[in-house]
Amino acid sequence: MLARYQQLFATAMFLLDGAIVAGAWLAAYWVRFVGFGFPAPLGVPPFRTHLWIGAVLTLVALIVLRTFKLYRSARTARLSQELIALLQGITIVVAAAGLVSFLARGELSRTVLAIFAVLAATGLVGSRIAIRGLLKQLRRRGLNQRRVLVVGTGGLAMGLVRKISDHPDYGLAVFGIVAARAGDSAPPEDVDTRPPVVGAVQDLARLVEEHTADLVYVALPRSEYEAEREALAQLADSTAAVRLVPDLAYAFTLNASVEDFDGTPVVLVTESPGQGWNAVLKRAFDLVFSAIGLLVLWPVLLAVALWVRLDSPGPALYAQERVGMNGRRFRMLKFRTMRTDAEAAGPGWSRPDDPRRTGAGEFLRRLSLDELPQLWNVLVGHMSLVGPRPERPVFVEQFRGAIPRYMLRHHVKAGITGWAQVNGLRGDTPLDKRIRYDLYYVRHWSLGFDLKIILLTLQRVFRDASAH
Repeated sequence: MLARYQQLFATAMFLLDGAIVAGAWLAAYWVRFVGFGFPAPLGVPPFRTHLWIGAVLTLVALIVLRTFKLYRSARTARLSQELIALLQGITIVVAAAGLVSFLARGELSRTVLAIFAVLAATGLVGSRIAIRGLLKQLRRRGLNQRRVLVVGTGGLAMGLVRKISDHPDYGLAVFGIVAARAGDSAPPEDVDTRPPVVGAVQDLARLVEEHTADLVYVALPRSEYEAEREALAQLADSTAAVRLVPDLAYAFTLNASVEDFDGTPVVLVTESPGQGWNAVLKRAFDLVFSAIGLLVLWPVLLAVALWVRLDSPGPALYAQERVGMNGRRFRMLKFRTMRTDAEAAGPGWSRPDDPRRTGAGEFLRRLSLDELPQLWNVLVGHMSLVGPRPERPVFVEQFRGAIPRYMLRHHVKAGITGWAQVNGLRGDTPLDKRIRYDLYYVRHWSLGFDLKIILLTLQRVFRDASAH
């Protein structure tokens, strides 16, 4: 019965999307040629032709949207991911229509295509937001619920139960827990709110049938691999949907997900967040703002370079080898803030009141002005505006063996500023704490997080400037 309702809902969404796309195409024709009286030097194309093109375009759009897996049950999926998939789909459809029209020397109006893109994207996104909002309200009131069994009594299973309890808008109701073997019990904490243990894995098929479970989560630790195998065997011909929760407690996960490798599911334990559209957005952000920064600040850069050159013997710029994304080395630029013989005794950390600093260097480091040449590193792609600060190869080799998970910070581009720096962790500060902040940034990266860090960096610079 549940599968039938899911299929009906998916079909309704499919038809609604088709209606929105078709309506957007017809509305684009009306806006361009009828409603607002815009001039049409090449004449108004026949409505019948536009109608046939719209029929084909709607069919293509639905096929494209279906490839993004938008018509399956997605209670626990993020709305943002669904909206991004919709926008990507419409972009592909509009681009394909424009390309076909160009190659066929057609007369498809670019203005109509642009209007269609805006209307279709707005309609699809708006409908998804409205439907998600309505479903959340219904589920919070106890409607549109799915009955859930959780297999497991350990920390992994209990953590899953708590997450489900924290999200009533998902419409999941855990009515029972299934132990790996008879006699096992769940941890004593939260005993009043925890669902009861209703049986053991050996009776799982019968429990699903008796309790009319809609969904079964198998959340057993790796040590219970035999019980997991038996649970999956018991559920092989079950009418309930089955979800396997991998036990990754032994591993540090970084943007963990699952991908399909030619039919084989593969768990991505550590994965860079800078993939696909994320990489495009971050690179575009870096390009635009590093270029603007260099254009606006070139008089400041020139003045600082002259000051450094006149203040002490040696070059104005200092290029130092650093380790960036994926362990690649690059030459990072800085204004020189130390004497040319500063590392005669070997490499070392800078520290407050460092006697090796020049007069100009003291001021430049206090306001972080020595980092401004790294805008060039950002522009050419060696660095990002925001990310973990890059270290020298000698220190990387030293730290990777001494600090757990140190190399995970190299899953993103190094930055001029970062989450650790805006929290006061610069230079000679506890490294393990800096790594925790760097890994927090990598795990929670977003464009909004980058903007927050940039604003906090500017706030700190102005505060330091006014304090001296």
